[in-house]
Amino acid sequence: MKKQFFVPNEISSNFDRPDYSFPDSETYALAFKTDKAALEGFLPEGLSFVPGYEDVVLLRINKFECTEKKIRPYWESVISVPASMKVNGETVIGEYAAQLYLGSIEPESDISPILSGQLLYGYPKREAIFSINGEFGKSDVSVVKKRHGKTLCDVDFKTWTSEAPANLGTAVPQGPLLLCKAIPNVSGNGWDVLEINTPGIVEGSLNIKEMRPLEGKINGDIVLDTGRALPVKEILESYYMKYDWILTWGTKLHNYLK
Repeated sequence: MKKQFFVPNEISSNFDRPDYSFPDSETYALAFKTDKAALEGFLPEGLSFVPGYEDVVLLRINKFECTEKKIRPYWESVISVPASMKVNGETVIGEYAAQLYLGSIEPESDISPILSGQLLYGYPKREAIFSINGEFGKSDVSVVKKRHGKTLCDVDFKTWTSEAPANLGTAVPQGPLLLCKAIPNVSGNGWDVLEINTPGIVEGSLNIKEMRPLEGKINGDIVLDTGRALPVKEILESYYMKYDWILTWGTKLHNYLK
């Protein structure tokens, strides 16, 4: 099999390649319980719900900017569930990210992160319109996310707490982000790429600067762009985090085509 192949620069000239440094990243996270039936068929083949977390969803609203690589500032919303899979005979417990939505903070600022996320890593990224009221990390914040005129989530974060409990951020199991990369064959018959992968973080680059619990409220259901609705039954945890990190190349955990 030929291992080397010439690829013209022009097909990937829209963005720089990893590593991506993200200083002063900010995240509002909210874990909640939904109906188990609402998550039926949610996981791709080979992934399983973590026992005890079959009805738990994690919603994150991120504010990211990668100045060194010219990745413009953007909003990102990640919807994920705790999941496990077998990798080389070992059980890996992580966070299956079903959908990621990106929105502009400045004009055109979500174009490069959508391209790099889709093409380099195969992330299931799509665009959305974010309406943010309040300043991240400094005040109460309300977030409304819309896509094609439909409201997908409406979330409020408020009531700062001065002390963070030791177990803050543990409402869902800690582990790698798991993503399903699916690229159909150009003929429409089968797949060119079908795998589970995980993004990589440069070792030692994660630096948490601040982490505080919040009061989080979801107004209505969380709705995905497929039309699937995730009812909110109980808020388990809500917090704000500020941190530095560096995104590098990812790792393929499972290839469905082999």
